[in-house]
Order: sequence, then structure tokens, then C-alpha cells
Amino acid sequence: MDNTSIKTTQIRRLPDLDGHLDAWRSLADGAPMRSPEWFFVWWKFYAAPEDELCVLLFHEPGGLLVGLSPLYIRVSGKRRTVCLLGSGDASTNHTTWLATSGWETRVSNAVAQFLLALEPGWNCVQFDSVDADDVPINTTVTSMIETGCLVRKKQLHNCWRISLPPTWEEYLLMLSRLHRKRCRKLKLLLESGRVSVHKVTSTANFQRGFEILLQLHSARWSEPIKPLGSFSDRRFREFHETVALELLKRNQLLLVWLEYDGSPIAAEYQFIDKNAVYSYLAGMDPSVTELSPGNLSILASIQYAIAEGCESFDLSRGDQLYKTHWRATPTASYDVRIWPNNLSGRLEHAMWGMNNLSETGKKLVVQWVKARVSPHVIGVWRRMYSAFTGKRRGPCKIGISH
Repeated sequence: MDNTSIKTTQIRRLPDLDGHLDAWRSLADGAPMRSPEWFFVWWKFYAAPEDELCVLLFHEPGGLLVGLSPLYIRVSGKRRTVCLLGSGDASTNHTTWLATSGWETRVSNAVAQFLLALEPGWNCVQFDSVDADDVPINTTVTSMIETGCLVRKKQLHNCWRISLPPTWEEYLLMLSRLHRKRCRKLKLLLESGRVSVHKVTSTANFQRGFEILLQLHSARWSEPIKPLGSFSDRRFREFHETVALELLKRNQLLLVWLEYDGSPIAAEYQFIDKNAVYSYLAGMDPSVTELSPGNLSILASIQYAIAEGCESFDLSRGDQLYKTHWRATPTASYDVRIWPNNLSGRLEHAMWGMNNLSETGKKLVVQWVKARVSPHVIGVWRRMYSAFTGKRRGPCKIGISH
């Protein structure tokens, strides 16, 4: 990996990024969930006091910023885990390294070199929800494998995206005959005068739009232990209320609700850049049975995306059947874990692999391990398994006697 022509700088404090925000936005090409606004708000709500910011800046010899890697180090006692900013409950989609055209490989290799040389070291590198076709992060992972690091991947739900044609009529022709017929009826309903579309356009009507989103999301997704659905978690709710206002300032928020005969029936919480609309969360009134509020709001959103000249409509993660009806295509996403090739790393690598096995597979693995390693190592395994997973479980609990 030859990166002699690239300079790597680690940023540990948010104020030290102030002079790089415009360059960051340029590298992100306007993508809302890759913007400094998104990550700064995430850091405010989700970073623990002991966590360490680790944003990497990459400059070419003339001083131009050609790449950026949004990372942080999660610290728990003596354990240090390198993570992607935006990981976890906030559900950031499509995180990747940002790079100027022609510098992608050098930036990805520079990330690997930085991590391999990081002092103090790390116990694990944790890349959550990585798109399977994401070349920059995959290049970094490959570079670290080549130096001897241990890697595991766990497949998650797919991400779904619709490739949009230039016109609505061309899009309709992509659909099945039955769904095309349904969409034409819904479009007539949209134009009937009984349905009105309302969009948050300023801070003046933001609170009303956000409250309607909460109301309709909870109406559709509430459970006894989650009365507000995803927004039942206060930190999640406050994060999105704050980041939505930040994106509104940059004209990247699409918070839209539909009213039927004057009553809200559906809401969409989305983001937009010059190339795509990103559908993030939605809500609907399930008591409205004479029409399909969910389909109606998606139809209105896709129409808007096409009218804005967007190339795609992103339906986010989750393998719900309705996405295929709109001709969305899936891309797999993965959780990726990387460990140093030492005793601790090898044990964690094995344990993470076991978590993805069936009970029968686990029993066979434990039998194989216990026949080849000492009781002392088994004891270390159990203690690390408990610390790593939070479960009080070890090889003896999988049906294998001493």
C-alpha cells in the first residue's frame, strides 16, 4: 500500500473540524446522512463521555482535502473499539469513506494503515450496516486482511432502492399491471381535492409536522412497551428532531403529511439530495380503510422525486414485501468486525462466528475446541464471551459436559 502522497490527520475535537466543513460537504456530494450536520448531532446525543472522536482527514501534497473517514473510538474500561460515526440506534444508512475522484483507493488504504498503527491499540474494529457494494470500506477491510487481521461479516436486512426514470409515465410502465392500475387510481384520488399534501418548509411549521409524524408513526407501529414506535426512545426522538431541523436549514428535509377530508392520514420523514430521496420513517392511520394511506404517501413521494429530477428513491433497510411492488431492488448490508491476530483477537473472532451458528453447529464447534485446548483457555474463553456478549454463557452451557 503506497500512500506516500497522502497526509493523514486525526481530529479528536469537533471545533477542530470547523475549517473543513465546506470541504466535507463537498466530498459528501450533498448526501444528508454523510454530512457534518448529521454526524455532529449524532455525536451530541450518542457519544459517551469516555468515547474519543477519530475523524480522519486526508490531504494531497498541495494541501487539498481529498478524503475523510468518520470514525470514533468507543471506550469501555480498557476495551477500545473503533466504530463508524452514526452507528447504533440512530440507524445511519450508507456510511462510507468520502474521497475525491481518483483518490478512493489511496484514502481506503490510508484508513487501514492508520488503524494498524493506532496507539494505543484497539480490541476490535466495528463497521455496522456496511453496504455490500461499498468499495471504499471493502478496500480497507481487504487491506487489513492482507496484513493478517481477522475478519467476520454478518449479513443484515437488504437496503432497497428504486432507479427512477425521467417521467412518471415511464415509471408506471416499470410496475406490474395490477400495481400500475392501483397507482392510477391513487393518483386520481390525490387529484380529487379530498387529499391535500402538506410539506414542512420552515421552522414555523416544523413542530406541527413533527408532531403529526409522531402521532401517525405511533398509530401504525406502537406496542405496549413502545407506545411511540421507534420514537419511544427519548434519545432517538430528540436526535431526529434536532437533526431534522439542521437538514431543514440546508433544504434537505422532506417532512410531508397527507390529509384526507382535513384529517392527517399519512406522514413521511425523508431526506433529499440532488440525486436521491431517502425514505427514513413513516406513519399512517390504520383506521382509514377506504383507501391505502401508506401507498398513497409513497406514491406522492415518488412523484415528487421524479419531478425534482432525482435518479433514485431509497427505501432504506428492511425486507418488507411492499418494496418489491414499487420495483425497488435490494443490496445486502453487513456488520463487519475486525480483530488483531493475537490470542484475544482469535478468541473473539471465534466467539463472533459462533454467535451466528445454529445450536447444533455450536455444539460441534465446542466439542472440537475442547478436544484441542487446555481448561485454562476454556476459562478465558468463558470470561471473554461474557464480557463480549453480555451473556452468562460458555461452552459448558451448550450441552457439552466437562
